[in-house]
Amino acid sequence: MKRLAILTALAIGLGAGAASAQTVSSLGMQGMDPASGKAAKQLVVFFHGYTQTGAAMKPLAEALAKRLPDAAFVYNDGPLTQGNGKSWYVLRGEDPENTKGAVKAIAVDTVKKAAEGLKVPPQNIVVVGFSQGGGVAFDAGSCSTPDVKAVVSLAGILANGDCKKEEAGAPASVLIVHNDQDPTVKQDRIDAVQAQLKTNGYDSKLETVAGTTHWPAPDGLKKAEDFIVAQLGGK
Repeated sequence: MKRLAILTALAIGLGAGAASAQTVSSLGMQGMDPASGKAAKQLVVFFHGYTQTGAAMKPLAEALAKRLPDAAFVYNDGPLTQGNGKSWYVLRGEDPENTKGAVKAIAVDTVKKAAEGLKVPPQNIVVVGFSQGGGVAFDAGSCSTPDVKAVVSLAGILANGDCKKEEAGAPASVLIVHNDQDPTVKQDRIDAVQAQLKTNGYDSKLETVAGTTHWPAPDGLKKAEDFIVAQLGGK
């Protein structure tokens, strides 16, 4: 009887250890575990741009990891094949299966699964998206219950953008970073994003930097990085 009790206690201990040892890969996701080697205290979830893969967001995750050593990072691939990369939904042409609508559930489920698996509360989560992924990131942050801490859109366009600010709790802080000479997403599209967010009850801060590419210029990436670190209490 005593031996059974010891074995039972050992099994419980191992189970608890396994539960606390969840990693990004054990959740079936792509990304990075905390650089500190400890359990995650913060979480940053990335959504890549059209025709990219999650790996495109890894350099930004690596930069953030130096300042947020206890943060975990997730950068999954979109569900659809597009060119040499992936897409979150049908961006151009007919969308008979409503992949644009379906991506909201994918985005929210990604945040929920990572948050629950890594045991990180919403107030310690930031979602980040580039271009097509910028709108997906806003869906992920604003449609989660409760909202995550913040959303960062890097030259993002809206996916659905139909989740309104919750009556209870603090709404996610929203930062938009955009190059002034972006050849792909012009200023009018950024204005449309901000207008929709305002309609939904969200205030957004726009940081416009000098740049002629679609991917944010170094100054813009630094502003995004500083914002994320500030939101998550890093240095």
